[in-house]
Amino acid sequence: MEDNNDEILDGQNEEVQSQVSLPQDIQRIIIGFLPGRTVLKFCSVCKFWRDCIVEPAFVDHHLNCALRFRQAIACFTSVDNGLVQMYMFDPITVNFKRTEPVFSSRFHMSQPCNGMVCTYDLKGAAEVLNPTTRKHLTLPASESVYQAQYSEYFLGYVHSTKEYKVVALRHWIKHLTFEVCTIGTLSWRTVRGSEEEELLKTTKPVVVNDEMHWLLLDDESSHFTRKILSFNLTDEKFSYLDVPDSVRDRDLELVEGEGKLHLWSMPCKGAAYTESEIWLADSTRQFWVHLHNIAHPSVLGTKPFFMYKSKLFLGSQKRFIYIDILDGTVCYVDIPSGENIISSGMFVESFVPALTGTGLVNSMTLLTGSRYAGSSSRGSGPSSCAAGSSSTRTRRSPAASRWSSAVVQSSKRAKRTINLVWKMYTEGTSKIQQGL
Repeated sequence: MEDNNDEILDGQNEEVQSQVSLPQDIQRIIIGFLPGRTVLKFCSVCKFWRDCIVEPAFVDHHLNCALRFRQAIACFTSVDNGLVQMYMFDPITVNFKRTEPVFSSRFHMSQPCNGMVCTYDLKGAAEVLNPTTRKHLTLPASESVYQAQYSEYFLGYVHSTKEYKVVALRHWIKHLTFEVCTIGTLSWRTVRGSEEEELLKTTKPVVVNDEMHWLLLDDESSHFTRKILSFNLTDEKFSYLDVPDSVRDRDLELVEGEGKLHLWSMPCKGAAYTESEIWLADSTRQFWVHLHNIAHPSVLGTKPFFMYKSKLFLGSQKRFIYIDILDGTVCYVDIPSGENIISSGMFVESFVPALTGTGLVNSMTLLTGSRYAGSSSRGSGPSSCAAGSSSTRTRRSPAASRWSSAVVQSSKRAKRTINLVWKMYTEGTSKIQQGL
């Protein structure tokens, strides 16, 4: 079947090339500036265009163009029918653009990284997927995944080697262990063992360029922090960073903003002052620079996602919020009923990772009852993919049927939420808390 498709595309390719006077190198450059989903439509027209999107050089060129010109704000939600939904907003106007289904029934997700996300089950499998290409890569199973109480997974990128790495936090009864898997390899390696007993304020890291960062608590009975634990994805070594002395008695959160590490300092409960502060770590991580005071009180019951331009984006499970750092205004969007926010960040349509092989699975095969669909249930591991595979007849699995229905519901939801608009809080912090 693939050979027939190639023959058809070869014929179309010759016909198109006879009508196009531009050299292929120039075509490749021009295509690199187009949105990812637009380029994908070309694949059914011309074999040359289809081959482009798997060439590492073109993938890098398209990604660089997307990061410069086509970033979007993305908010991911888990839907009650097992699908993940992606809401996209314009980064300049913050206006709602569109919503799309993401073919994953995992219940947890890392922040986007160059157009990819890592989705996972706390006690089961993890996968890296690209919502644009709808390609999934199931991560290899670690020996410790079934021994630990549960695991969390976070995705990062090494600029010097152009490698993507997944960091796994294995939760044991009294400690954490850290493991790393490089995308495209088949194994995990432990980078931090059980001898370390630091207490993380939150296990979800803030990823800034080649590093992941966690706030460390002073002790079990405290919510104060004096140090930041940093993990360098390049050399896979840990280091520490001190927080500013003037904010050690305040409630702190780390935030990524346009490739830089920020610290959000908030007043503790009962404090006489109400202003929050934004601090910026310099490029050497040697000192902090105070950037802004935010007159509006902090929004309790929320967690920060990221910063972009002059806006700090945060949210609860049901509400997506931003604070304008310059004037202190707070705006929000309510998530549709039956959905919960699981991740948010800056997103680009890309073709990463530039890998070839049988490990990459097209999520559209789920709608025709592939074996992969059967492995998408909660808590399942990679070994379950082969279960019941002796039959050569293709049958639609229950998961595939559920997802097919979910796609229809997603289209209806997109039409229903097309006029989704931001609302401004005008009645004080008490009203904000009531809405969460």
